[in-house]
Amino acid sequence: MKQVLLLALVAVSVAPLGVAGSCAAGTLAGYIALGATGCTIGGDTLYDFKVLAGSDGGAQLATSSVTLTPSGSTFNPSLALSVNLSIKTPITDETMFTYDISGPGFIAASAVLSGSMESGDGGVSGIQNYCAGGSFGPDGVDGCPGVTDGLVTVDGAQNSAADTFSKVSFLSVTNDFTLGVSSDGTASGGTFTDSFTAVPEPAALGLLGFGLVFAAAFRRRSK
Repeated sequence: MKQVLLLALVAVSVAPLGVAGSCAAGTLAGYIALGATGCTIGGDTLYDFKVLAGSDGGAQLATSSVTLTPSGSTFNPSLALSVNLSIKTPITDETMFTYDISGPGFIAASAVLSGSMESGDGGVSGIQNYCAGGSFGPDGVDGCPGVTDGLVTVDGAQNSAADTFSKVSFLSVTNDFTLGVSSDGTASGGTFTDSFTAVPEPAALGLLGFGLVFAAAFRRRSK
């Protein structure tokens, strides 16, 4: 009986709680359908994906044509959006959406734009707006009650950006990915990746150490 109780204690101490399934590669439409439950990358939960109106004059890309691919773990989760599209006529195509991510304690965010191509007056850009410790208003950009910033990337000029902030357990994130041609040129889509850095809470470290000590003790008793 003591051994059974010991195993139960270790399981509670080490295993994360939650009902959301692991995040997997899929369309933006599929992530929106997850609703408030969302999905997980390690011990982090990503949820409440919603499409936003975007910029004036920009044609919104179908949510089924935007692919999201998760990677990383609890302390370095990443989410990459990919668009496979090329434009030649004067037009602006855009996908702008927001989501929330919660976890043990985030201290940094970064954005990387890769795989894009352009010619003439064509261009590709990606912007990550984050609200650390709070939520944006309906437009996904304004109204943040916490620390906020915009990480701007432009292909061929600045393909990465990063920022740090005081530790928070919650982030509201808005991505704005745009392909545009003004008059004569081309623009081809690519991949825009959000990445976050987190650190463990002291209580979590204590529980993990407590669980490992009891697991070792159980192993010795079993022998």
